[in-house]
Amino acid sequence: MAAEEEAEVEWVVDSIAGFLRGPAWSVPILEFMEQKCEVFDDEEESKLSYTEIYQEYQALVEKLIEGYLKEVGISEEKFQEAFSSPLAKTHTSQAILQTVLAAEDFRLFKEMMVQKNIEMQLQAIRIIKERNGVLPDCLTDGSDVFSEIEQQEMKILREVLRKSKEEYEIEQERKRTEEKLIFGIEKKFQNLAELEEHHLRQREDYLKKKRDMLMATKKESRNNVLSPTSTDQKNEELSPKETISEEKQRLLQKRKMLAEKLKEEVINKR
Repeated sequence: MAAEEEAEVEWVVDSIAGFLRGPAWSVPILEFMEQKCEVFDDEEESKLSYTEIYQEYQALVEKLIEGYLKEVGISEEKFQEAFSSPLAKTHTSQAILQTVLAAEDFRLFKEMMVQKNIEMQLQAIRIIKERNGVLPDCLTDGSDVFSEIEQQEMKILREVLRKSKEEYEIEQERKRTEEKLIFGIEKKFQNLAELEEHHLRQREDYLKKKRDMLMATKKESRNNVLSPTSTDQKNEELSPKETISEEKQRLLQKRKMLAEKLKEEVINKR
């Protein structure tokens, strides 16, 4: 069983080594280092820009490894086990392993980027000299002596690199300022939206109260109007009855008087 596990680990290590040597890994890693290394120097103090670039590198490494593991069907646990095994060191060069380990070690990452910056500077000097048909002594026999022209070109190159570094830091600061501004605007709009919603709720409550008050007032007014009308109607209904009763009384009185007169006349004639 142990032999089978060892064989599986060896297969995973060989697969990892092939991936790290291949263009799917080396090309994006190299491009990243060449584009970002110009701001790194051998000063002990680490700048804020270093941390930002380091986080970008970690994200790149994680993305590349996740894509590889998904493609070949290797779990992250198997990858960690194989990468930490002694076989990984014998099957893969230290330079390639360094690009992976740097994602977990900032100090190693900084050293790697400083080294790449130095290599880029030397490469630039080599190109300058090759265009003139002469290579500097420091690149051929290890001499540290520069001619006046070489020193001038080195000075120009350093100035270019310094400006590139300053421009990068200015650009990063501009991005941070824009992000803060955008965040502030978004926060402001969010607060305005919340305030507007609060005002709308207050307005709805106010209108509801006014409506209820209006309905109550209308109801009370209607009751006040109906009450006198009902009384008047009742009085009007009773008045004709009272009038008829009086007329009947007068008529009865006349009839009574007439009856008594006729009675008197009849009695007298007899």
